[in-house]
Amino acid sequence: MFGQHQVQITVGGFIIRLFSKRQIRLDVGYIHFVCNQKKEPDILVECLEGVPEGILCGAELVFEAANTEKIFYTIYRTGTGLVFAVYDQYRQDEIQQFALLDDSLRQWKIWSKLVGDALEPLLFPMGAILFHYATLQGNAVMMHSSCIFDGKRGRLFSGFSGAGKSTISGLWVKAGSRMINDDRVIIRKEEDGYVAYNTPMYYTDEPRKTRLDTVFLISHSPENKIACRRDASAVTGIMAFSIQNNYDVRFVQHHLAFFSEMCLSVPVYDLGFVPDESVIKFIEENGV
Repeated sequence: MFGQHQVQITVGGFIIRLFSKRQIRLDVGYIHFVCNQKKEPDILVECLEGVPEGILCGAELVFEAANTEKIFYTIYRTGTGLVFAVYDQYRQDEIQQFALLDDSLRQWKIWSKLVGDALEPLLFPMGAILFHYATLQGNAVMMHSSCIFDGKRGRLFSGFSGAGKSTISGLWVKAGSRMINDDRVIIRKEEDGYVAYNTPMYYTDEPRKTRLDTVFLISHSPENKIACRRDASAVTGIMAFSIQNNYDVRFVQHHLAFFSEMCLSVPVYDLGFVPDESVIKFIEENGV
């Protein structure tokens, strides 16, 4: 079944096996996520060369991931699953990769250009797309957020772009805390509670995780202030900052069920903060 070249990585507790007839190359950020676990993989990825003929024939466009500056990828529904057209982030008129995901959300085919003698199947943003869809077939979600562990508590900070996620986590690190990740975090329910994992970035990092104790939805403020969200307000608040492709009701229900259960045991707060070390003392004095 598998090609002669194989690479296995673990991200967010998911084991992902890539295989190909060609050599497989991964970005530097994946180096320490490579693993040799003997367990059956959660996700299988067949890495192929070139452009698949007729892959968009009869396909229905269902989602476009884009901002005001660029398109990241588009998703099409076909009779055999979902097709992703991933754009080159530097040359927006070029499609960098095509990918096909079957209905089980466990088996991928990714077509890439040959670079030298190797394929680069997880070239950004393909890796992040794959991790997001991995969470949909497990009890997990992926968040745009930063996360730290201070030796006692795991704290996650999320909010709109520019809200200060990297700023506030950087303040905690300066005060001696451990950075889990400052951009893209997988939260997973495990036997002893909820755990936040980092994901591979553009720089070299090792796999990190922490028990998740508190979630903060942050914004800049002239003074430090905090307010607890409860019930539906907590669920909708945190769900707004999760990574989601909401074209399919199954995926929306997955996120809603996950956060509804999570918010019963992990408190969610609105935090307005002054971007200096005073916010750390403020949070600690409030016992959160």
